[in-house]
Amino acid sequence: MSEGSLRSRFTHNVAKSVVGRAVILGGGGVTGIAWETGVLKGLQDAGTDLAAADAIIGTSAGSFAGTYLAAGLVNQFFDAQFDDDVVEIAATMSPESIGAFRKAIAEGGGDPRVTGRGLGRMALAAATVSSEARAAVVASRLSSVDWPDAPLQMTAIDAETGDLHLLDRASGIPLATAAAASGAVPGLWPAVEAQGRKWIDGGSCSPTNASLGAGYNRVVVIAPAAEGLPGSRGARDEVADLEARGVQVILIVPDERTREAIGDNVFDPTRRGPAAEGGRRQGQAAAADVKSVWGAD
Repeated sequence: MSEGSLRSRFTHNVAKSVVGRAVILGGGGVTGIAWETGVLKGLQDAGTDLAAADAIIGTSAGSFAGTYLAAGLVNQFFDAQFDDDVVEIAATMSPESIGAFRKAIAEGGGDPRVTGRGLGRMALAAATVSSEARAAVVASRLSSVDWPDAPLQMTAIDAETGDLHLLDRASGIPLATAAAASGAVPGLWPAVEAQGRKWIDGGSCSPTNASLGAGYNRVVVIAPAAEGLPGSRGARDEVADLEARGVQVILIVPDERTREAIGDNVFDPTRRGPAAEGGRRQGQAAAADVKSVWGAD
């Protein structure tokens, strides 16, 4: 597959708007996967299934939850969040990595490509767990090596150019590799090599990438980490931009009760169950509002 098949943020954003529905699932660590899966489960419990979306766009944790939605496996992977026998690596962002993020954002001056390049340099120089150990974790979160037969897309950033790309089944990148790339948090997990490029987390410059909903007229944004680091744009800013363009949007973020259940470290796998249960409760509560935007299938 040629490099031209890898679509960047910029070609996507100038694409002609369509009358359609998109689900955007943001990043937020291992607890973000659990919470988003819980939200999707709660919505389904209440009769609102987002699987018929014209686009399912996942960033980092959202790439895994998006895969479950696209493959019709939300129930299975909701239940899996309560299983203690998992191949996960407990981790936490070091003060040095957080400082490097802040520096890259400040030096980027509001240009996500410049920020992405700075984070790419940091990621490529960082000492992390091995690519093999990380690949085992990613594989354990997926039930298939094949892309679902659905419009699933995953964000990832080219570590050298700083460009944000959308990876899908036409990109020539295997599902697990794309998911690993989308979740390759700089300074925490290793960058991922594919298609002659090195990739880092698609949520490095925006935790949700909600602006990718600009091509659709109805959008549901599920954002475990609604606020970015100081100086970066969060989900609420991007949703406000979508609304200013006439897009109907509903934003779901963790409520206070769920935030307490998740705790301070989104990479703590022991918090998966409480996060999933909180998401399910919130999904059930939000179902009517979501349906008002989403409409009936």
